Amino acid sequence: MSESELGLTLLIIAIGAIIAMPIAGGIIEKIGSNRVVSFASVGFCLLLAVLLLMPNYFSLGVLLFLFGMVNGSMDVAMNAHGVLVEQKYRQAIMSSFHGLFSTGGLVGAGLASAFLALGFTPAQHMMIMLSILFILVLAALRFLLPSEQVQTSGSKKKEPLIVLPSQPLVWYLALLGFFILMVEGAMADWTAIHIMDLPNATASLAAMGFAGFSLTMAIGRLLGDKIIRVVGHSKVLRFGSVVAALGLLMVVLVPQVWGAVVGFGLVGVGLSNVVPIIFSSAGYANPDAPGRGIAAVTTMGYFGFLIGPPLIGFIAEGVSLNGAWLMLTIFLGLVVILAPGLIRRLPYKA
Repeated sequence: MSESELGLTLLIIAIGAIIAMPIAGGIIEKIGSNRVVSFASVGFCLLLAVLLLMPNYFSLGVLLFLFGMVNGSMDVAMNAHGVLVEQKYRQAIMSSFHGLFSTGGLVGAGLASAFLALGFTPAQHMMIMLSILFILVLAALRFLLPSEQVQTSGSKKKEPLIVLPSQPLVWYLALLGFFILMVEGAMADWTAIHIMDLPNATASLAAMGFAGFSLTMAIGRLLGDKIIRVVGHSKVLRFGSVVAALGLLMVVLVPQVWGAVVGFGLVGVGLSNVVPIIFSSAGYANPDAPGRGIAAVTTMGYFGFLIGPPLIGFIAEGVSLNGAWLMLTIFLGLVVILAPGLIRRLPYKA
């Protein structure tokens, strides 16, 4: 595969996810988040296994589109079920869920490196991991909460599967999710390129930018629930965005490898609990149909995650990469201004 083909392949996954997310919100309302999580997680494992068997690019593309749909559906359903668990638990715990998500990414990357270093082929590595994951998924599904009864009215009227949330608050949160995940997407694709342009940079040092971001994000999320319970959602969201903005400013103002690594690490700390709070807030903002609220915010956020990296590229080519970081700093400033007022309007019970 050429670089352009690889880029198109990754885009196919994203398109499938964006199409599926609003549909998943409607399905959750009808059958419950626990069932959607169950079907999607099992399908996730099965599709990963079949991907290895695709003989050509076309069949791979079709399967990756389906994989993106399953992945997007699982994202929405897991967050919707997380809101339900948080309501039953009566304490803020969404950040811990996202922290384990980030930790899983770190562990997965580490295990992949270890398997390849030991001489396993990518196919062998994937099949071993899939076998383990499939067993873990089947064991975990039995602990999900019973299906929530979302439609409490006695109306028998059938609603269309895709119904956009009517609450303006949900769309404001979706806009915040767009800004935040645009920054997160830029971290994934541009940190190494930024560091490689700095004095005395090497390929191994370039990888430290995203590693620092991922590590601080995982730690921040695992500690975030305790902080939220003491400080409150609004202050964590505001100060987290401020810390992330300061991290980007450090990246711009300190043109050294250590400055970039520390700056990207601060972005990870700052953003670690912002996304969980926004996703959780979407469920509270649309209490009669939390799946739809989360689907709207997740879809907009995912769109920001996708559009962020190419937008950074256009700005970097037209102005500079530092100019792109400053643009993201402005977006974070908007979150600082808008978010607290929105969060205070939510009927939080955590």
